[in-house]
Amino acid sequence: MGPEPRLDEALRALAGHGRQGRVPAAVDIRRRGDTRRRRRRTASAALGVVLVGLLGAGAVLARPTGGSDSLPVGPAGPTTPPAAASATPDAAGTSGSPSNDPLLSGRRQVTIVRAAEQSGGLSLLADGRLAEVDGDEGRQLFVVTPQGPGTYLVRAAERGGEPTDSCWEVRSSGSQPLRVVAATCAPEEPRQQFTIVRDGQRGGAPTYAISSQSAYLQNSPTRGLILEELGDAPLTTRFRLVDNGAAPG
Repeated sequence: MGPEPRLDEALRALAGHGRQGRVPAAVDIRRRGDTRRRRRRTASAALGVVLVGLLGAGAVLARPTGGSDSLPVGPAGPTTPPAAASATPDAAGTSGSPSNDPLLSGRRQVTIVRAAEQSGGLSLLADGRLAEVDGDEGRQLFVVTPQGPGTYLVRAAERGGEPTDSCWEVRSSGSQPLRVVAATCAPEEPRQQFTIVRDGQRGGAPTYAISSQSAYLQNSPTRGLILEELGDAPLTTRFRLVDNGAAPG
């Protein structure tokens, strides 16, 4: 509706009031206008609150339970990492944990025999060689003492009540294979530091691989006990340690 019709209506209303002798005062007209505006604002605000409430309720009802927006309650996996293995792998791909092995503690004296044999054992002979014997010749009791991570000093136990100071040592002889001989114990000597790793079992007893600087103690049918690097060949000689009581003090 344009401004001219509204003006005509206002004039007619004013004329009507004039005929009745009642012309509203300007103050009354202003008060009535203010009242109508407040009512319209109040009604608009109430309508806005209702619409917001309806929209919020609709959003809650529309959200799927357990959907991708759900917060995780906790981690999906274990909260503590599994314990790391303390085993030291050997050339055969198996592993052992000699750190708590009493036979490798330096407190027990042991005989050392090839796992494949039922009799005989390793002995330091009178000429100083480490050999395999079937009798009681030489020194056949040894004390395996830890020297560092995975390395050991192999000392001959006392003989006839007298302590010995003889230890295993790797010795080379020209073009001949490496061998183990008796030498005065020197724990700082690298050639006297042997790696002994639990490697499988035989007859219910653990077996061990013995090496020095990647050369393994092996039994050769023609040359006896020698040390040789395996390369691509499998390890064929393992040993058993047989407990013979407390080490001499």
